[in-house]
Amino acid sequence: MSTSATPPPVLIVGGGPAGLIAALSLLQNGVPVRIVEKQPAFHTASRGTGAHSRSLEVYHFLGLLEDIHKVITPIIPMRSYKLPEGTEVIRTWKIWEPVQPTPDKPITNASGASIGQFVIEGIFRDHLAKFGVQVELATELVALEQDAEDVTATLKHTSGTGEETTETFRASYIIGADGARGITRKQIGATFEGQTKDADGHLWADVYVEGLSSEYWHLWSEPENFTVQMRPTHNKGEFHVGIVGFGWDPVYLMDEEKLVNFVHEKTGRRELKFSNFSSMNHWKPKMRMVNKFYSGRAFLVGDAAHVHSPTGGQGLNTSIQDSFNLAWKIALVYKGLAKPELLSSFEAERLPVVTLMLVATSGLYTHSVVSRHTAPKKDENGWLEWKNRALTMMDINYRWSPIVLDARGNGDDVDALKAKAYEGYPGEDVHAGDRAPGAPALIDAWGKATSLHEIFKPTLHTILVFYPETEEAAGQVDAVLETVKALPKDTCQVVILARRGAPTARCGATGYHDSQGHAFGFYHVEEGKLTVVAVRPDAYVGAFVYHADGLQTYFSRIFRSV
Repeated sequence: MSTSATPPPVLIVGGGPAGLIAALSLLQNGVPVRIVEKQPAFHTASRGTGAHSRSLEVYHFLGLLEDIHKVITPIIPMRSYKLPEGTEVIRTWKIWEPVQPTPDKPITNASGASIGQFVIEGIFRDHLAKFGVQVELATELVALEQDAEDVTATLKHTSGTGEETTETFRASYIIGADGARGITRKQIGATFEGQTKDADGHLWADVYVEGLSSEYWHLWSEPENFTVQMRPTHNKGEFHVGIVGFGWDPVYLMDEEKLVNFVHEKTGRRELKFSNFSSMNHWKPKMRMVNKFYSGRAFLVGDAAHVHSPTGGQGLNTSIQDSFNLAWKIALVYKGLAKPELLSSFEAERLPVVTLMLVATSGLYTHSVVSRHTAPKKDENGWLEWKNRALTMMDINYRWSPIVLDARGNGDDVDALKAKAYEGYPGEDVHAGDRAPGAPALIDAWGKATSLHEIFKPTLHTILVFYPETEEAAGQVDAVLETVKALPKDTCQVVILARRGAPTARCGATGYHDSQGHAFGFYHVEEGKLTVVAVRPDAYVGAFVYHADGLQTYFSRIFRSV
């Protein structure tokens, strides 16, 4: 670390969702940040609209969900039309079925799954402002150099008149959230491996359309040729219009008149009236990821580390989970509480997940190319109809991670564990490395009810002590509390759970009666056996152990001195 009394801030390069979530997570952990963005203004184009359930959990833990719920909307039905007339409805369906909430998964996208990226970024920035932090526009990273203690970044500022100035800035760490074309990846020598669908092209525009219902996501398609899509945006009467070419590139339609003529001709809907184009962009589908997620003190998150087709709605959702995984680890190391080696677990955990996510989304893209108008079979992915449970991201896990510990063992075949990183182990017992289940109906000594999702904090490890109600229980719990007492201050909270009434609070621990048995049931706790579960700040199970020594072993992998 820096030899100065206060280490310099963390520099975040890129003001998109990944960068903003990284900033919010670090700030909540008491780590100062500076966030810069190359663009001179915030974008207002529609993209990244799908919100999966795990992302909503992250927003909840960061205190963002209440504001998001004010503007998020349900996924609207899709409707395809018969060509060449383009008016006869072939099918009406949903691109994915929202996940219904359950006691262990209380926060899902059933009440809302669609929110424009520029809308949610605005909410993130509003919360950043509460910490006195703003995104610095027209400021880009042009070079970085690292030493043993800090990173030296060269920044270029561009004024409204085009005048350029440079600045040298010292940072403790750099988080590159500057997208697929960003410089951070190049500066750390990471390669972007994979493929670009050069034969295909996508053209998207935000435009007002008269004569079309806003209750549906409209599609006209010729399999293996083209798809025209029109999806309502947050602005009444406006649609996000897309022309997707399979085997050809619609780049020549980057002209308002040409785009409208193409849509009229190919859909047969010449009565539709287009006006007030607010954005138009072109891109080619890419399925790429980096060979490494960090080098020294510089890290890559979001599109800077992985890009893929929009099928499956995994882009923004994966990006913010990169940042949520990384931030708590940087915070502990920044404060001098954790070993620097902790930071290597970011790549160890996220790289296998992203690899498999790319495989899944690339497969969905292939389905969209050979699209069909008939409904797919049960549990089969079809034409913009995604039934892959893994897309919810609720089963992503890190069972192979070098920093998790399970007294029952997670298996010795690391490659086999990594092969299940994305799809997980639905229906099986919870293990270290899995998402931490929720549990409602926890009643304290005063009769007040709460839930695990209200207890978990992005700034703390939450240690769940499942009280066995045996003669040895009191001594076993005291040993656990002594172990926690020796950990760095303000890094953990202890929750004691009992099957029969709220246990007595002790040594700063809070006791709850698991009144409906959800916590004991979801964590598969054996009767009469002390069980201790350490839930990380990112709401993943770090440890599943049976005594104080096991807990100490886990934290020896996290903290500098245990």
